[in-house]
Parts: sequence; structure tokens; C-alpha cells
Amino acid sequence: MANLQNRPFKLFVLLLLSFFILSCSLERKIAKSYVKTKDKKSILLYFPTELSKLNLKAYRMPAKDSLLFADIDSFLMNKSLFLQYIDDSVFISKCKQSMIKELNNYGINVYEYDQINEFMNLHDSSYVINLAQMQLEEYILQDSAEDIIDGLNYKCYLELDAINLNSWFELSRNRVHDERYPILYSSYFVCDSINGAYVKSEKNDSITFFYRRDTLALPKIYELAENAGKKYASNFYDYLLNIYVQDHLPKDQGPKFYFHYDREEKRIQPFYYDGFTEMDPENKQ
Repeated sequence: MANLQNRPFKLFVLLLLSFFILSCSLERKIAKSYVKTKDKKSILLYFPTELSKLNLKAYRMPAKDSLLFADIDSFLMNKSLFLQYIDDSVFISKCKQSMIKELNNYGINVYEYDQINEFMNLHDSSYVINLAQMQLEEYILQDSAEDIIDGLNYKCYLELDAINLNSWFELSRNRVHDERYPILYSSYFVCDSINGAYVKSEKNDSITFFYRRDTLALPKIYELAENAGKKYASNFYDYLLNIYVQDHLPKDQGPKFYFHYDREEKRIQPFYYDGFTEMDPENKQ
């Protein structure tokens, strides 16, 4: 009798699962059609000419020195370990060239500011990507190393020097003036790396965490620029891919997945972490 009572529920689950699979198949089919299209895609890409830099490390400032308080940004910049030595043009160039190269790898033609006339002559609705702001933050990253030895939990707290890159993108389409997109925010960081282990003393059984610190340096920060540029390109391809999927679904059906295209593996897969955070253009921080 119990089996008969559960039968309607099982049928409902099977129907729901079937609908879910069919929906996923439709979305994947649309995504594949976007990837396989032979139409050459083009974008117009804008990059900023300078970086915004912010030192978030706390320092003890002389309480009576009003000049320091009046020019606290300069004080913090002069105290920074990295920000004051980063060349804006080098950092931006590395990021931009890396992004352009990866977009080209995705089969996308990239036009820059000095090629705007060529882009306009395409007479289509290609996308315009404006990296409106790039911000570097220097800060202390609180980290820890944990292990369980002889049933006891050991934890060592570490302070790591870190640099975070925040970026805000504006997206629009050529000749489509009434279409609005959210601000797209992205953030990546680089920090000291720690390689260590807990070691038990043979003399008194004490436990000590021994480690080697690979300290952050300018080459790693410039490498962050290159890695971020490559990631921006991948994220934008995914973003435009998912816009295409959404636009080609039935009007009463919304997307259930955010797809990622693995260019090297030539494979489409559900990607549950969106590389961009969508923000209200009116509330961009």
C-alpha cells in the first residue's frame, strides 16, 4: 500500500527531472550554436590610462601632525611597500595586451580607441567594452595554517602582504542605444605564498609550525595584470555566450545554468561561479 501511495510523488519527480534535462539540453544546444557560429565577432575595447591606488594598511600616525592628516593619501602611498613603485602604464599595458590576445584566441576581433572609425564602419551591433576603472589595493591578508596531530587541533595565524585588483566594466552595443547593461565588477588578488608544515619535536613532543615565505614582489604584481587580462577575456566570452542563450530561449523560460566555454578543451560546461558580479550602474562604488 505504501508503494501505491508514493507512486504519484515518484511520477512527479520523474516528470520534473525530465523537464529539467530537456531544459538543460535546449540551453546547451543554444550555447553550442553560439560557439560554432562562423560569423566573426568584433568588439571595441577601451582601457583607462591610469590606476587608482589605495593603501589599506593601518599605520600609527603622529596625532599632532595636522599636515599628515591633511594629506593622508600621500602619507599612505609613501608608506606602501608596492603601490608607489608600480608603473601604471606598464601594468595597464600588460593587462590590456593579455586580454586582447585571449579575445583573439576566442575568435574575436578587437578594435581599440584609435580604430574607432573602422569599428563604426562595421555597421553592426557589436559590443563595446569600457574598462571604466582599475583599482589596486595594498593590504594585509589574514590567513592561517591548521592541522590535527595526535587528535589535537593546531592553528597558526599568518599575515600576508597582498595586492587586490578591482575592475569595473561598462558594456554597450554599437547602434543599439536603448539597450542597458549592469556594471560588471571583477576582483583578483596576489599575495605572499607560504610553504610549511607542523613538526613534532623529538625532545619534548612540542609542535611547531615551520614555513618558508615566498614574499610578494613587483614581478608577481605585473603577472597579476596579465592573468587578470586573460581572465577578463574568458569571462566576457562567457557573459556574451549566456546573453545569447537567454535571448534565444522561449520567452516564458529563463536560463537555469550559467555556461562556461573551455576554449582549450573545446567544451561547454555549467559554470556555477560567475566571473563577474553585476552591479546597478547608479550605485557603482
